[in-house]
Amino acid sequence: MLARMETEKQGIGRWGENVARNHLVQQGWEVLETRWRVGRLEVDLIARDGPFLVIVEIKTRTEPVQAGWHRMVSRAQQERLIRAARAYLSRHPDGALEVRFDVVAVLRNRYGHRILHTPSAFYPLLRRT
Repeated sequence: MLARMETEKQGIGRWGENVARNHLVQQGWEVLETRWRVGRLEVDLIARDGPFLVIVEIKTRTEPVQAGWHRMVSRAQQERLIRAARAYLSRHPDGALEVRFDVVAVLRNRYGHRILHTPSAFYPLLRRT
């Protein structure tokens, strides 16, 4: 069986995920899952930050970047992350933790990289039934 080769874009994305994870660990976060999958849904990183269970979307870009995080994470992608979070919570119930959705952008440039972390980047939309 042939192993799937990682593309350059995938390699850069994985590098950015590692940079972001290391940054959050240095901030005192407890990483619970990386690249957590259920069906077709995937979360880059799930961590505990004090009283919060944090669902983290990580974006790696090369500067100059023309868009803020809100353009990096579409509404459809936000909805997929929310569905994935619900699936994770159904498998790992912990009513003591409040859920938060963060976006971490790892921006590469010729001098190295910088990290932009947006806590509570978006909120689940509540729908009436």
